Amino acid sequence: MKVLGLITEYNPFHNGHLHHLNESKVLTGCTHTVAVMSGNFLQRGEPALIHKWERAKMAIQSGVDLVVELPTPYACATAELFAFGSVSLLHSMGVVNSLCFGSEYGKILLLEVIAEVLLLSPTEFKILLKGYLKEGLSFPSARSKALVDYLTIDTCFKLKSSDLQTIETIMNSPNNILAIEYMKVLKKLNSPILPYTIPRVQAAYHSTDLNGRIASATAIREHLHNKKDLKELKNVMPPSSFRILKKGIEGKIAPIFKEDFEKTILTLLRRESKEGLSLYFDITEGLENKILQCSNSCNSLTELYHCVKSKRYTLTRLQRICMHVLLNLKKTDIIDFTLHGGPQYLRILALNNKGREILKKCKSKSTIPIINKINQYHPQNELAKKMLATDIRATNLYALAMNPDDYAAGPLDFYISPYYEEI
Repeated sequence: MKVLGLITEYNPFHNGHLHHLNESKVLTGCTHTVAVMSGNFLQRGEPALIHKWERAKMAIQSGVDLVVELPTPYACATAELFAFGSVSLLHSMGVVNSLCFGSEYGKILLLEVIAEVLLLSPTEFKILLKGYLKEGLSFPSARSKALVDYLTIDTCFKLKSSDLQTIETIMNSPNNILAIEYMKVLKKLNSPILPYTIPRVQAAYHSTDLNGRIASATAIREHLHNKKDLKELKNVMPPSSFRILKKGIEGKIAPIFKEDFEKTILTLLRRESKEGLSLYFDITEGLENKILQCSNSCNSLTELYHCVKSKRYTLTRLQRICMHVLLNLKKTDIIDFTLHGGPQYLRILALNNKGREILKKCKSKSTIPIINKINQYHPQNELAKKMLATDIRATNLYALAMNPDDYAAGPLDFYISPYYEEI
């Protein structure tokens, strides 16, 4: 058995994901696949378009063998924490041989060099980074410039000037950043999992173009947000994924957008104190003052983000902060989870018979317990109990945006079973 690991959101599963899945299988020569997938709230600080079980079902019907959930504290975190949670989960399974991720760069070598420097974080690099941050640059921009400067000085990597130019380009692309973070975690864990990458095709990460067979998930979500014809998505999604999404929309459990939580978030912000707001993750350097000021003068999340946003504080960061407030995720929670090894359990969302084979092998290899049904799981420690409570809370809040009422009447985590398909 050769198991390929994938780190995903599938929001929703589209032809680009299918291309990545199929190419990854060929590249790694795997026999089985497992996807770590975010639950109902995602890395960019947004709710998922449709709930996690339906998205996991899309993945299984498109060729993934097992889908497990990335716990909420990591699913809606920074790229570094998102990568830590995802890779740690795959590593903990004890059966994954390879990890294949998409990137704009599409090659491993320079990604590995960057990962090495960022992981070791030499003194010279930290001085350069601090200098750029003092100039008021956002952390991503400051890190990119500091990295190029450091690699220009440090000759041990024997990079050409063209490599340095490429590195600056690499650091400006979101999937490259995630790829680097994945490789950092693999190195940190001394994991036997081998990294592979394939280039993204056609649609860029933030593209809103629906032309052709491959479109970004952003384009699909924007299309639905603008209430355009659902039929136009047929060409950019696998037939089974399209049917699942269409059925969800007809059943009024999708699509779900950040605006569905707008009044709740603004209410929570307006009732919060400066001291209370400062306890949330990613709120630093007095940012709580600006958020409180803007929350009392803005009547929408879009207005709030434009009011607070600056070169230093990006839109994605602000969206994540608002999600943390909604989910009541504090700095101390995330620090505790991360210091104690990351995900505390392996929670199954969907599988086929090959996925069962993976789990059978996992039973003797995994360093964390496997959850099939929550009501049969007894948390092994307080940390696991707290992490699971966060996942359940996230689903309960997400359900409030779903219609009809029976989806919001109780804790979905307790009565929706993992989807299973025989192949």
